[in-house]
Amino acid sequence: MIEILPWTEKNPLNMIGFCAGVCWNSPVDNMEKNIKRAKECIMSGHGRVAEYPDIYMVINGYSARCIRELYTHIIGTTRLQSSTRYVNAKNMDVENEFYYPETLSEENKEIYKKTISEIMNAYAKLEDSGLPKEDAANLLPLGMHSKIVFKINLRALIHFANMRLCSRSYREIRTLTKEIKNSLYSLSDEWAWICDNLLVPKCFALGYCDEAKSCGLKPAGLKGLKEKALNDFAKDLESKGLITNAEEILKNYNG
Repeated sequence: MIEILPWTEKNPLNMIGFCAGVCWNSPVDNMEKNIKRAKECIMSGHGRVAEYPDIYMVINGYSARCIRELYTHIIGTTRLQSSTRYVNAKNMDVENEFYYPETLSEENKEIYKKTISEIMNAYAKLEDSGLPKEDAANLLPLGMHSKIVFKINLRALIHFANMRLCSRSYREIRTLTKEIKNSLYSLSDEWAWICDNLLVPKCFALGYCDEAKSCGLKPAGLKGLKEKALNDFAKDLESKGLITNAEEILKNYNG
């Protein structure tokens, strides 16, 4: 579950346009012009301006492993996570407070659930015997749900979304990224534009895939993008009757 906190900037494009306008010595009292200026800055690749709006949220119901992956994004972020030194995990619901991968078969799910139950029973026994929670917590599995308060600026969020909406990203953190995006979408029209145009897989931002192993959604590499552009152009000319054999022309061009 994602809870967007009230300190989140509701009009991030207006803020960006205002800050850029001050630097350009331009009027900044017109919100529409500020938004237009912000979009121009962002789409021109001036990423620094996107560092002004901050997003605050509580992330709950995702595994400690997923949160650990979130921590690989360190620039422009701040976070506080629930502490296993102080939070008592003894009464956690094995059925509902642990991450169960969608790929588990029914048989494997029983093995998975049984293992978690054994770990949690051992944790409870150790704590009941007088062992401090902070020491018993070493047994706790990465699949247990955790909770964090997370702050990230817009520039860092765009990079995070570009990386984690990629189909090669781990399934759970893709789900988390989609939920963050959906939660921000309804905050304002400005956020809707950002979600539609900026919080996208990196291949959508680049126009091609730069991964060594591409899923095939976009052309692989700059060469693949160039070949697709030429092919689309030639096919368009052929459909308009301006050329008669697009494949032959492309073959000669690439030959």
